[in-house]
Amino acid sequence: MARFVTDSQIHGHSIAFRPYFRSRTLPFRYFFLLFLIAFTSIAQKRVQKQVQKEFEAANRTLQFNPEQALKEFRQILILDSTFAPAYMRIGQLLERDLTQKGKAINFYEKAVALDSTEIVFKNLYEILGKHYLALGVYSKAVRFFQGYLKFPGTYLPHQKNIQRYLSQCLYAQKILAVNADSTIYSSLPSPINSNDFQSYPVLTADLKTLIFTRFLGDEDLFVSQKEETGWSVPRSLSPIINTDKNEGTCSISADGNTLVFTACHRPDGLGSCDLYISKRIGQTWQLPHNLGPIINSQNWESQPGLSADGRTLYFSSDRPLGVGGKDIWVSQLDTSGEWTSPLNLGKTVNTAFDEISPFIHSNNESLFFASDGREGMGGFDVYLSKLTDIHWSVPVNLGYPLNDFADQQGFYIAPDCKQAFYSYKYKLADKEDGITASSKICYLQLPDTLAALCPRTFVLKGKVLDAEIRKPLKATLTIHNQSISSFPLSVYATNDSTGECVVIFPNRADAFVLVESSGYYPKILRVDSATITENKEMEIALVRLHPDKSEVLKNVLFVPGSAELEAVSSGALDRLVYFLEKNKSVKLIIEGHTDDLGDSKYNEQLSLDRAKKVVHYLIVNGVDSKRLRAEGFGYRKPLIHNKSEEARRLNRRVSWRVIE
Repeated sequence: MARFVTDSQIHGHSIAFRPYFRSRTLPFRYFFLLFLIAFTSIAQKRVQKQVQKEFEAANRTLQFNPEQALKEFRQILILDSTFAPAYMRIGQLLERDLTQKGKAINFYEKAVALDSTEIVFKNLYEILGKHYLALGVYSKAVRFFQGYLKFPGTYLPHQKNIQRYLSQCLYAQKILAVNADSTIYSSLPSPINSNDFQSYPVLTADLKTLIFTRFLGDEDLFVSQKEETGWSVPRSLSPIINTDKNEGTCSISADGNTLVFTACHRPDGLGSCDLYISKRIGQTWQLPHNLGPIINSQNWESQPGLSADGRTLYFSSDRPLGVGGKDIWVSQLDTSGEWTSPLNLGKTVNTAFDEISPFIHSNNESLFFASDGREGMGGFDVYLSKLTDIHWSVPVNLGYPLNDFADQQGFYIAPDCKQAFYSYKYKLADKEDGITASSKICYLQLPDTLAALCPRTFVLKGKVLDAEIRKPLKATLTIHNQSISSFPLSVYATNDSTGECVVIFPNRADAFVLVESSGYYPKILRVDSATITENKEMEIALVRLHPDKSEVLKNVLFVPGSAELEAVSSGALDRLVYFLEKNKSVKLIIEGHTDDLGDSKYNEQLSLDRAKKVVHYLIVNGVDSKRLRAEGFGYRKPLIHNKSEEARRLNRRVSWRVIE
């Protein structure tokens, strides 16, 4: 894909479409002087003296009156239609006029066709090669890049850039030779794509809220809601977010309550563009604040990729100590709620060129990003790297027809890994009024081959309520696997005012959700991902801590007839340790119970010994012994009548009760 747009969110400037074929290596004034010197020496060999005289006069006019000079260069072509320098000079002048840029290419091509070996035209080969690469006309781009490389004396780093462009063209030709598929994307209908430039879509996990960047004189964030009849008319996200500066390229948590976005040239900014964060309470976005010098630098930070739980932040930056131009970096929220110093993802992901537009899927292991430093279709292609333990895999190009000559950036992949939303930025063919460009938001159903690369997740959506009075609660929902003592997979929170929550549940059998709210008994939710076919909605009712209420320690098991804990018991006991660590003032009675079989005194002692065994486990794992007491009740407090083996199994238990 070919890079053709420069804006505040991508390269640190206000939005403007650069000439696609302008050389970055030779500014116009330098180009003019070099050209003048070169042709003064060769003109006497090849052209009539009158044409050379007119050309030198037009060059003098150019220095103070470009419009008149353009007329004089055109007049020269009437005298001699084969005079290549005049074509080149007309192309340069047209390139400076926004309404005439498209016509400049024709004059450049004519110049090199008439005098293909003259070194002064070397730069035109690069301009023409980049132009046709941006249009996906690979055969022409190859011809011009190969022509450029035939000239001697190229600055080595720049020569490597041209060779990279050429390699992209040759790779694209090879891929297209065996893939005749048409594009598989479709653009979202109006009113989403109602302007020339909209980009970088992000969605909440339920795919009902779409936020994207739109250019209307400056960049702002817009939001649209999914309704029965389609997407609603986009509106400004919030007057507290959007200003008269540039705001855009955002990322949002799965529940839609945390927004990180890019803003440029603000008074409190540290660099050209910085990352800002805002929280939503109820339906209102709060005043955003700069993420500060830990995240932002004096350079350029943009294009955030926030994890589903809002606790891991990926972004692109050209700060020092990176691998190349723009690199992808990552930061985590620590236990005190502060962002850690960003880490560079290293040479496995980053190259000597640019890596931008990171998106971390809700599975927390699939990272999608755009790069122009790897084998691809040209410019920026989209790649996927997967996190295994602490290492990133070698990125995989997502391939054609998803990647093509245009820029596909700002990917959002749905939790089920079946749908993708992204911005498609492309250059249109030459028109009478010059070259035009557009950026639209597209949607596609991921082919099975791509979906297989992205482990799916499930969306659990609902509310956390007080079980008795039905009041919404402020709660934390933590995803664990195997044991509460393991590092959590992700951490979510309810909306403070509504109690609503969105949890992304991994597709793994050993995962569970721990739901906690201050002053309430915690609750464990186990979800069988193997049986989920639709995203699940739920209501989670928590019971307030009360001395008269006891909670059974599920999965705390003993060797039959003894007080020896079975190994499987550690998970439930570790969760109780965790609860007591977070509720330092709580004191507990640990209660042991048996069924009605056997001697009553024996059962009383066995139940007490088992309760003491649990107390011992808690103390060994850091709980103050003064907060714990063990009691044994034998079979005096059954949950249900001991009429069956199943009833007796339920009555054999250890439970806990709050003292104060």
